[in-house]
Amino acid sequence: MLLKKRSFYILFLPALVVLIGVAIFPFFACINNSLRFYDLTNPAKGTPYIGGTNYRLLFEDGRFWHSLLVTFYFVIFGVAVQLVLGYLMASLLNGVEKGSLVLPFFLIPMVMTPVVVGLTWRLMYDHILGILNYFIRLIGMTPQPWLGTESLALFSIILTDVWEWTPLIFLILYSGMKALPTEPYEAATIDGASIWQVLYRITLPLLKPVILVAILLRAIDAFKWFDTIYIMTSGGPGVATESASIYSYMIAFNFFNIGKGSAFSIIMIILVNIFCMIFIKIIPEKEVA
Repeated sequence: MLLKKRSFYILFLPALVVLIGVAIFPFFACINNSLRFYDLTNPAKGTPYIGGTNYRLLFEDGRFWHSLLVTFYFVIFGVAVQLVLGYLMASLLNGVEKGSLVLPFFLIPMVMTPVVVGLTWRLMYDHILGILNYFIRLIGMTPQPWLGTESLALFSIILTDVWEWTPLIFLILYSGMKALPTEPYEAATIDGASIWQVLYRITLPLLKPVILVAILLRAIDAFKWFDTIYIMTSGGPGVATESASIYSYMIAFNFFNIGKGSAFSIIMIILVNIFCMIFIKIIPEKEVA
């Protein structure tokens, strides 16, 4: 028994070291930096403790609030469209007898590297060489600067995110549909229930925990979405697509204000945790269990 315990700790130790090195230590270091004056453009001043000054400066920064607003746009509209499309795709494939054979083709966007996705869609959106404007010209319409105007850039970025991550929600919902019991549907068929009655009274209630988990996973990821946006627009034009992750990166690594950038990161962690706690309360305990 003692040998088993020692083996457990020996095997667990590498994972614990990695966790401390890549998560726990950086987290506490980030908290420490957020409470200090840490500006690489002014090294002579050192890193004195300044309390919540970095947080106060962020709350007084209009660009900070704009980046949060852009992030909430990504989360709300992007995840909503992905949920609808993912559900439709899962419903269609669930009705196909050998739907699992084509399942890998639906997952291609999700397994692609975000940098590759960003570069690909950036070329597709190109005003002159892009394939989207090519088809627009074919039908006699005026080509659009998809990433060059504030009114279209945010929409274009969200469209890219929808293309890339709808397969994740589709996969979760498809797996949930495959696990649904058949008895309620057989009873509904005998009682003569319509398609909409089956949807609202059987399918959606049974799928509710799965749907909520899918929304939660995608919302958390959308809050910190960085790489594809950075490749496509770097937050531009202007600040039209500047999300919270993009602006916090710019504060820390473009403006070299590590303290303020760290404070931004802590605020984002707090917001995501608040969102998760509120969202989890929506799921009844009996459904979680």
